[in-house]
Amino acid sequence: SSTLIWMVVRSPQRLTTTQHRILFGMAIGDIIFSLSAASFRAMVPSDMDYLVWNAQGNQTTCNVMGFMSGVSVVMSLLYSCSLNIYSLAIVKYNKTDYYIRNKMEPFLHGVPIASALTGGFAMLATQGYNSEFGGGCLAPVYDPPHCIGIEDGQVREGLEIQCGRG
Repeated sequence: SSTLIWMVVRSPQRLTTTQHRILFGMAIGDIIFSLSAASFRAMVPSDMDYLVWNAQGNQTTCNVMGFMSGVSVVMSLLYSCSLNIYSLAIVKYNKTDYYIRNKMEPFLHGVPIASALTGGFAMLATQGYNSEFGGGCLAPVYDPPHCIGIEDGQVREGLEIQCGRG
């Protein structure tokens, strides 16, 4: 993704074309996802250290990791759809650059960014970023093995996060 950004920025057109701007947005989403994965699960709450190697974080770091992962995945996927729609408009419907730039491009960027951020903030508001068995922070409900036999809202002794959170 950083190579793609480098190629776009160094090209003669730079960010003056719709295609380059869409590719730039998609690459930014990929880079954000890579940064969220680069922590090697250190941002997963330490409550999960018996299941997840290198779990050293807390619920706040898990929220950050989950937000970055979720937003970037949705943004990258929807930017990929935008690139497909852009290509369809050029190849099949013979739309002009003026039409695409002024009529379509606001949606080609707005939908991926707005959808990703709306979903990300909705997950934050509903406590939807919780650690999961694989070491990510995208589980809708916090229900690890140490919560078996414990009621929702209770915290097992020596741990920090409420069972059934989310």
